[in-house]
Amino acid sequence: MLQTLSNPSPTSITSQYASWFDDRIDQFIDEHKGRFDSVPTFKKRNGYFITISFDQSRRNQRPEGSASIDSPKAKSVLDTFTDIYNHICRQLIGRNYHRPSFDRLKPLAIGCLDMNGSRYWKSMGELENPHIHSIWIFTDQVRDGFQKLIADRERFSTFKERFSIREMDIQALDHDHRNSTGEGRATSYMAKFIGHNNSELLVGDDFRVLPIQKGRVH
Repeated sequence: MLQTLSNPSPTSITSQYASWFDDRIDQFIDEHKGRFDSVPTFKKRNGYFITISFDQSRRNQRPEGSASIDSPKAKSVLDTFTDIYNHICRQLIGRNYHRPSFDRLKPLAIGCLDMNGSRYWKSMGELENPHIHSIWIFTDQVRDGFQKLIADRERFSTFKERFSIREMDIQALDHDHRNSTGEGRATSYMAKFIGHNNSELLVGDDFRVLPIQKGRVH
């Protein structure tokens, strides 16, 4: 008789990813906070939970001649999230944001794919309304620039139009609630689709951590 191997549950997988995201956030803050600053204080000052939903019909109808950063062809929702990250970095840091000399100014952004109903799934169903839950931790040097971007209605509207964003819900991380097992509630909520997707892998790309760290293997 073949022995049945037990697979980790979606809840367990989500918990592990949430814990890893928590560690990555704390690591980033440790590397950027001041000597007399604390991790919770830095997180409250510079952290945001951002949910991004897209106008999927517009994403699929972009002109073929549009710039590559905007082209939806062969781009996943998370590819667009990377484009959004790069665009924000350019707005906050300047056109040379990609140079190593500006690495310390770049925010940390962890984006996770989600689908309608994933909070209640017992099994993967039809995938609908792909959207992104993300946590952004800005550096002290660029936080004000981000706040000005989202406060400027015309500029923010143009930004959303550029990436076919239907809605962008931005909440300050002004608390650090934890689950009974120790993971952050925000990171657990953000990672909930990953646990379901891991068992059936209907989507090959379900999270991004930006900027991509050079020379580190995770």
